[in-house]
Amino acid sequence: MTGYHKSFALVFSGGGARGLSHVGVLRALISSGYFPSAIVGVSMGAVVGATYALNPNWYRDLVEMDTSGFPSTPNFQGQRLSERVRGLTIALLAARDMYFGWGAGARTKSWGRGVLSALTKGKNLEDGRIPVFVCATDVLSGERVVHSQGSAADYVYASAALAGILPPLIDGPHVLMDGAYADIAPIDVARSTGVDVVIAVDPSQPETAVAPRNGVQAMLRSIEICQNEHARLRFGQADLVIRPKFLNTIGTLEFRYKRQCIASGAMAVRRSGDQIRTLLSRGA
Repeated sequence: MTGYHKSFALVFSGGGARGLSHVGVLRALISSGYFPSAIVGVSMGAVVGATYALNPNWYRDLVEMDTSGFPSTPNFQGQRLSERVRGLTIALLAARDMYFGWGAGARTKSWGRGVLSALTKGKNLEDGRIPVFVCATDVLSGERVVHSQGSAADYVYASAALAGILPPLIDGPHVLMDGAYADIAPIDVARSTGVDVVIAVDPSQPETAVAPRNGVQAMLRSIEICQNEHARLRFGQADLVIRPKFLNTIGTLEFRYKRQCIASGAMAVRRSGDQIRTLLSRGA
């Protein structure tokens, strides 16, 4: 099908729950007859890209992905005493897990690895219908590490392992964590595949008037702020950047909004329809 349009690679960046907008972007592109030749994924973008490449039922399985094991963020604004007590309990457990262990999600690590293995069908990255590249950060050297071969579940986990939330993946000499720390949008990796066009998807929310409600949200928000300027420089190297718009502020771990995020991705493709057609037309 790619013979009908220019070849293109997709770069799916992070964003936690907002990164599920990549699902809507991909579904809308394919529905319009545009099939990527390669996908480069970071963090949640790696989850979506690897699932598409390796799982024939990628869309259904991503929409129905079990998110119950993601750590809860404490809420101290509840009206009932029981809600505030629950928020305090969550906060104390998170503090304990970060001080004495790897983070609030460490206790659900096996659950997360199981979800990723199911999404990617237990396959290796090289088994995909198209090449998929998964990017992580080596926290020893601070360098980006790119994988296109090996266990999809392992390397996707590494790409999405947020500091303070999940333990890193120890891979030989590397200690791997979330790929966004080193490079939130690896445009050069996409260019190296030899495609005609590189399209990136940026699900960030760089400006928000909603203040963080607790330390975990403040930590995640601080990471996003640090990444913003670097992100602008990296996304500027793409031929087109698709930016989903969200109806409300969505935090990194607020997966209850996953269907809204997927819909936002599809709508972003519709808004960019003319640019996409012009960019991928064989006559352009």
